[in-house]
Amino acid sequence: MSLSDKTKKWLKCNTDISLKGKTAVVTGANSGIGYKTAETLLYLGADVILACRNSEKAEKAKNTLAAEYTKSNVSVMQLDIADFSSINSFSAEIDEKGVDIDIFVNNAGVFRHPGEKTKDGFELVIGTNYLGVYYLTEKLFPYLSALPHEVTYINTVSLIHKFATVEYNDFYYSKKYNSLSAYARSKLCLAKYSYYKAKEYNGKNLKIFMNHPGIALTPLGLNAVSHSIAKLQKVFGRVFNSAEKSSLSVAFILSHKLPVGSIIGPDKFFGGWGYPKINRISRKVKSGGEELINFTEKELKNF
Repeated sequence: MSLSDKTKKWLKCNTDISLKGKTAVVTGANSGIGYKTAETLLYLGADVILACRNSEKAEKAKNTLAAEYTKSNVSVMQLDIADFSSINSFSAEIDEKGVDIDIFVNNAGVFRHPGEKTKDGFELVIGTNYLGVYYLTEKLFPYLSALPHEVTYINTVSLIHKFATVEYNDFYYSKKYNSLSAYARSKLCLAKYSYYKAKEYNGKNLKIFMNHPGIALTPLGLNAVSHSIAKLQKVFGRVFNSAEKSSLSVAFILSHKLPVGSIIGPDKFFGGWGYPKINRISRKVKSGGEELINFTEKELKNF
């Protein structure tokens, strides 16, 4: 399904940019917000690489997008952020092919997988949403920072990060597992890490930002809210964000001069839904970044 007329009008009135000649990578782009993010970038003229775990679904998404956006190039690369060997292969392929990346959007993530682990043995939700994105980012940054132009790097966090805590003594909730708490922690850690790196790279070619979808009507979003709300999707669909509306935060970032490390998310009801705007960054995101990175490096020392 192509972008709605309402979305196209919003893009023209609030962004009015052309990405012709730019190349964007979007992870988890075969469905949901990732797919709509890729479509929005194509609509604005960019070439887009769909970086996805499921190659079959990614090829299907590519064919659908390529049929509509014939003036841009759509391609697929295999990437599973729950598997460090896949991340290694992906980053090596980027380097070997010399892919000239202008925009990178980390969208892929998981929720509600109690008892499951990544291929490398970490609790699946924190291991994917935080450790996987951390590892991918650290593998890519030497390459991206050497490119002779500005690169916009966007990590997708979540509204729920505001309610999370980081406890290093039980980082993965192994004592008493809670799906929502694990998801919230994974996104708080990603936000803290992203903010820290944004300041580290301030003044360089890498511009690091964060976005969040609010409460979005996607399988992941509905699952994250609650099963009861998911059952009322038809009613809440008039209030909560669609995947298409949530995807517009990337276009907002690309078309506005923002302080690095900014979080962009919906403008209504404490960031729950609406069109994108700059959000206030909490003290918990701004603090403790170095401690988190030191902990993470110890966790990943064998990879």
